[in-house]
Amino acid sequence: MEIRRVAVCRDCLSALRQPHLTSRVPSVAQQWHGKTFATAPTPYRARPVPVSPKQATQLRQLSTESRRPPPPRTEKSPANLQAIHSRVQELSSSVLKPTDGPIPPEQRVLYVLEQLESLAQRVLDDVHSEEQQNKRPAQGKQQQTATSALLGSVNARQYPAFISQASVLNIISEKAEEIVRHQNVFLTAGILKAYVQLQSLLNRPSSFPDIFDLYAKKPAPRQKGDGVEYAPANPTKISAAIDSKTANAALEAAIESHSLPLAIDVITTSFSAPAFKRAKILRQAAIPISGLAVAPAAAYALSTTFSDYQQSMDAGTATGVAFAGIMTYVGAVSMVGYVAVTTANDQMDRVTWATGVPLWERWIREEERAAIDKVAGAWGFKDAAKRGDEEGADWDSLREWIGVRGMVLDRVSLMEGME
Repeated sequence: MEIRRVAVCRDCLSALRQPHLTSRVPSVAQQWHGKTFATAPTPYRARPVPVSPKQATQLRQLSTESRRPPPPRTEKSPANLQAIHSRVQELSSSVLKPTDGPIPPEQRVLYVLEQLESLAQRVLDDVHSEEQQNKRPAQGKQQQTATSALLGSVNARQYPAFISQASVLNIISEKAEEIVRHQNVFLTAGILKAYVQLQSLLNRPSSFPDIFDLYAKKPAPRQKGDGVEYAPANPTKISAAIDSKTANAALEAAIESHSLPLAIDVITTSFSAPAFKRAKILRQAAIPISGLAVAPAAAYALSTTFSDYQQSMDAGTATGVAFAGIMTYVGAVSMVGYVAVTTANDQMDRVTWATGVPLWERWIREEERAAIDKVAGAWGFKDAAKRGDEEGADWDSLREWIGVRGMVLDRVSLMEGME
């Protein structure tokens, strides 16, 4: 009797070992020999390995997931871009053509600018995601079939060609600038801040100097009856000053755009404006100046009180001595504090004050000097050992402009190793 053995692969053998796949086979095989059956020993079979219910569930899940189709791609489609384009038009119309009056309220303008910023952020997120997908290896592209490529090209031709991510971003920027330039929109500090944030997000800071100048000179609209009248603006008023945080955000956007003339114009229309200097005097120097103005009256009242507690001299002489001592102390302490504040130079990096600039002017224009210092640090060498070796037309024009402003770029006596 000859017994044949059949080779079984590992996958089939593991399947045969499963309890639910193994059929019941007798331990011996019956063979026909004439009129009787003869039994012969069967080949050796491995005993089935028991599988727990948890392992069986995991195997079924793996088999199900292997047959499941891949999830659809969640890329930005032209249909969404078209919806965003329509939404931008609707938002701008609600401000430029309001139905409840010719002058839109500030809250509505702020809401529209915030919505435009959120829409721009969505489009920019899609641009970044597409850039990341384009950086992946080309193996995924080779697996694309001809049918999927054909369907993709057909879907791409269903929408207008002029609606793209770049065109949507351009429209958002144009509509935002059109809103703040509109004659019936009153520019406030909040609206200006929202506009700077939006244009900085879009990397389009070219309009900042004009908008800053418009913020100081734009006539204020006022509704009178059915019409609108415009009150002239005073560019030197304190309310015309640009907030320092807004001006710094605009300056950073100009630096990121690598435009030196734009950065200089931003500084000129914000930190160098007369309204900014007046606002700083009122907000930071008003309290100390008021205290010095009240100091003589307070010193005389204290001197009169002190003269009543002494008996060595007459009251008038005691009052005069006490008054002179109090005022001398207040004046000396105030002078030391004033000199310490106006001559502080630890915050200076490359731009310092020229010799002869008054201390009062240094304190008033400190924000302007810090902004110019930031621009010089961005355009010059980062390595401190190479400072002073910069060349080029832009660097020469920046050095000349800094000198005209009463400042010095890279003073030799303050450079490292030249003390």
